[in-house]
Amino acid sequence: MAKTNDIPRFGLLSGYRVVMVGLSVAAPFASELYAEHGADVIWVENPINPDMGRFSQHGASTQQDRRNMRSLAMNYLKGEGRSAFLKLIETADVLIEASVGGRFASKGLGDEKLWEVNPRLVIAHISGFGQTGIESYVKRASYDPIAQAFGCAMRMNGIEGQPSIPAMPFPGDYSAAFYAFGMTLAALLKRQETGRGESIDVAQFETMMRIQSQYPIKGWTYGEEYVKEGTHSLICALYGTYVCNDCEEVYVLFLGPGVLKAGLPLLGLEYASELFPEGEGIIPYGSHAGDVAEEAFANFLAQHTAEEVETILNEAGVPCSRLMNYEQAAADPHYQARGVIETWPAVDGVHEISGVKVVPDLANYPGRVWRGAPCTGQDNDDILTELGFSSDAIAEMYECDLLGKKSYKESFAN
Repeated sequence: MAKTNDIPRFGLLSGYRVVMVGLSVAAPFASELYAEHGADVIWVENPINPDMGRFSQHGASTQQDRRNMRSLAMNYLKGEGRSAFLKLIETADVLIEASVGGRFASKGLGDEKLWEVNPRLVIAHISGFGQTGIESYVKRASYDPIAQAFGCAMRMNGIEGQPSIPAMPFPGDYSAAFYAFGMTLAALLKRQETGRGESIDVAQFETMMRIQSQYPIKGWTYGEEYVKEGTHSLICALYGTYVCNDCEEVYVLFLGPGVLKAGLPLLGLEYASELFPEGEGIIPYGSHAGDVAEEAFANFLAQHTAEEVETILNEAGVPCSRLMNYEQAAADPHYQARGVIETWPAVDGVHEISGVKVVPDLANYPGRVWRGAPCTGQDNDDILTELGFSSDAIAEMYECDLLGKKSYKESFAN
């Protein structure tokens, strides 16, 4: 268990309190970014049916994206659970929730009701289709692949002539989370000026649209349809995924005059020639020059391992990386030098979890992991006691199934 005073003071966001209600990825990750940088994040989860992320694939997503949080496993919609939730909202700076559009309002917890309790509250609603628009769309259930499909992104991924596939891992969820995190921080800055909270409507399909660079403009303004690129970019030759002589893959971009000048001689090709004119930044894909370059590169790849290709090209200034797996990453000296892999104790005091460190690195107020992901309801008593509930009232909430608590084994069943 952890009381408010047990939370160490660190990071850029120490002193702020965030309440999170949400499953899966988007709302938890947005809140995790607060927790990793010092905020007190209280995760309100279902006392009867906890987040499915706890029980999928070793509970790894929960262990990575719920660390530093406190768990209040409480039915926040009924009886004393609702009263406790509103008392909690009184103390919060930010509420981040993810659900079908309009759900909070339909339960009598719309923005205006929450602002009656706490006019300074910053609210982020994350949903697949938004809080406004066509009602039947707003009420649609959604997960990451649905946002990719409706947001015009999924059709970009895969091989031309074959079924489209979702991009992994979960760009719809994580893009929505980053928007929710960034915009709630902006609202907190504005609150310093106005004293008023804000409500932010994050629709996952819109965040997927917004991260598509020039392609929506090309479609809507110029009528150009996106063509799947598969493993090779259509922008130019020597831009894509390639297999080396050890059957390992690299991704390469021969893009820009400086890169071509440095890289083509490695393939036995002459830069500043009739075929590859000086000053050109790309070799057109599908052109005679492109075909010559691709053949020369194939010969180069046949003579080298992926690690050798990566080394040779990077030393020349050509962007290139092996397609790393987790074992290779753990052994890589740059991963090690930057401490990318961090190990922290699980809350049972027995297990250890190895995952990704807090990123990005900060010079003056770094984030940290001070606690693993909490067990279901681990902090019920501490949180409710601080909100003014007596031990008898808390016991009655347990008896009425308004509160739930599970052990570590029960919370992270494999």
